[in-house]
Amino acid sequence: MKKLTSNEIRKMWLDFFASKGHNIEESSSLVPNNDPTLLWINSGVAAMKKYFDGSGKPANPGMMNSQRCIRTNDIENVGVTARHQTLFEMLGFFSIGDYFRKEALEYAFEFFKSDKWLDIDKDLLYMTVYPDDHETYDFWLKLGVEPSHLIKTTYNFWEIGAGPCGPCTELFYDRGIEYGDISTDYIKDDIENDRFIEIGNIVLSQFNASNDLPRTDSPFAQLNGASLPPIPA
Repeated sequence: MKKLTSNEIRKMWLDFFASKGHNIEESSSLVPNNDPTLLWINSGVAAMKKYFDGSGKPANPGMMNSQRCIRTNDIENVGVTARHQTLFEMLGFFSIGDYFRKEALEYAFEFFKSDKWLDIDKDLLYMTVYPDDHETYDFWLKLGVEPSHLIKTTYNFWEIGAGPCGPCTELFYDRGIEYGDISTDYIKDDIENDRFIEIGNIVLSQFNASNDLPRTDSPFAQLNGASLPPIPA
């Protein structure tokens, strides 16, 4: 794995997705424009909601950004762990009707493991998958990920307020036994630790959340009445 500064990682991210035909979407204001559902921008996709709901049309269906964010939903962990912050930049890539699950996983895997980019040994990568998202699980297998490195977790469904949401698949980097003689159960049970570090999260935004929908135990059932047609692979 290469040792890089945050500026180098940001540039590498933008260069990688430019090579895949994506346009740079400039970081939006932290105070949302024309979005009464948010007090501030809390994720990279929040600034893209207009493209997902059809109220705006991107110049290019493939986009990437480095978005400034404020997040306080886990503020109780700030100062307690080494990884929780309230103000940060989130690197993202998006497709509006161009590609979906297959290409998204391929791009992420290439960026993290290719020696041209981050050069991470794939045997040190673990991926979480939402239990009902069988397509993502099967795609990781096709890319050469060992079944023992795929972890099904019920928390892998991304949603923050109204707008695009869906099952997600996170990528974790194993720093080695010197950072804890622990198993991947720490990933499965979402337990804070220094060994398995989350380095990426691919959100498959195939649904549109509504604050008016009744809640159920399953996000898939909860959002079924407001589902967006899956973007063709």
